[in-house]
Amino acid sequence: MRAGVRVMVIFGTALVGATGCRQGGAPPAAPPLAARLAPRAVPPAPPEPAPLPADGIRAIYLTGWSAGSAAKRNSLIGLVDRTTLNAMVIDVKDDGDVTYRADVPQAKESVRRMPGHMKMIRNIDDVIATLQKHGIFPIARIACFRDTPFGATHPALAVHNRHGGVWHDKKGHIWLNPYKKENWDYNVDLALDALKHGFKEIQFDYVRFPTDGRMSEMTFPDQPKDSKHEDQIAAFLKYAHDKIHAHGGWFSADVFGLTSMVDDDEGIGQKFVKVVENIDYLCPMVYPSHYAHGEYRLKNPNAEPYKLVTYSVGDAKKRLKTVKTSCKLRPWIQDFSLGAPRYGPAQVKAEIKALKDLGITEYCLWNAGNHFTEAAFEKDPNGAAIAARAKAASQPAGPGAAPPHAPGSAGASAAPLQTPPNAEGLGHASAPGGSAAQAAKAPPAASPSASGAPSDVSRPARSGGSPGLAGGANGAQSPASAPKPR
Repeated sequence: MRAGVRVMVIFGTALVGATGCRQGGAPPAAPPLAARLAPRAVPPAPPEPAPLPADGIRAIYLTGWSAGSAAKRNSLIGLVDRTTLNAMVIDVKDDGDVTYRADVPQAKESVRRMPGHMKMIRNIDDVIATLQKHGIFPIARIACFRDTPFGATHPALAVHNRHGGVWHDKKGHIWLNPYKKENWDYNVDLALDALKHGFKEIQFDYVRFPTDGRMSEMTFPDQPKDSKHEDQIAAFLKYAHDKIHAHGGWFSADVFGLTSMVDDDEGIGQKFVKVVENIDYLCPMVYPSHYAHGEYRLKNPNAEPYKLVTYSVGDAKKRLKTVKTSCKLRPWIQDFSLGAPRYGPAQVKAEIKALKDLGITEYCLWNAGNHFTEAAFEKDPNGAAIAARAKAASQPAGPGAAPPHAPGSAGASAAPLQTPPNAEGLGHASAPGGSAAQAAKAPPAASPSASGAPSDVSRPARSGGSPGLAGGANGAQSPASAPKPR
């Protein structure tokens, strides 16, 4: 017993002594009762996203030059006003060129070292304000990893060749290394800057690993052993998704149209089931001109836009139902000619009808020169659509607005997966190579399609199972009227 008491005394003495050293001999003062009972500060909830058009997004694509030219921009606004189109996808970064004076250090550095950028749109706030007056929903397109200017000024952040130098694709483009966190931050910082200027949605393009070059020569510094490209792209999308949502923006991504046909990532990191877990809208590039002859048992997919869109987007819609996600489909469709036949009102209408028959009312139209087929769109002669758009755009989202990625939605009513034009240098329609079995896949019954439709985008070539494109795909520029391959 005596030993036990002694230990207690010694322990108590040590404790008091230690306390005295800290408090000058006085016992520590307890915090006031009110302070202890006061509720802890709760971090503010992220802002609500802007309300989306009730009947879905129907967008046209604008380059930075088109958006920055008052004459061209007003002409395209007039097109939207006269029809039931209601949105514009505008380049914020394309092929590394930032189209306005973004308040992002990396972009400013690229401009200093490679002058000539950021001059396309001289006043982005005026552009967004004009779109707001017309009730046009603004979407910022950011081409992520194909970025020659940034890669040239930051070679350590680029994809390398096996000799330690910077790797170039067959067109001479430099690609940023998706395993470098600095590249994630650059693209996300641009996205947040675009939201600050009034864009309501961020759309990522070229969100993948490179294609179309000496693939065996590529190396990715900082790539962990046994890592998978598909997991790296998914992690990047999750990172961007959380940042963009925290600032009240919607988030979409462009992918190859063939991602819905295959189970893997085709070597580029775009695995369907992993991509859709981290975005609000999947935008598969479903350009008939970008599909190989024989795909879906169609002798010439470009000549049968109704069937091609029906089969491809139908696949995406089925695949989306197997994933627990609120992601929806908003395909990119073709409004350009690439090969035979030439595309006109009949072909574009056939694509839109195919989507409508699948229950999808949302889409984006790709034409690299921004020349769109007005006769293919429903008219709004009385201005009812523009009035409704302007009214909706002027109202805040409100507490009842469904947040992006609301849990519980499986995307059953969403638009099918599509590859957006101009996405990933593939004329937004090319996709990774498919197998012979996929090409021979028996398509479901469908209504007759319009034939003789010319295409403005080149069809993706299939080789070695990796996504490749022929004639203008993956960054190759087709004739001026053709959409820019992504």
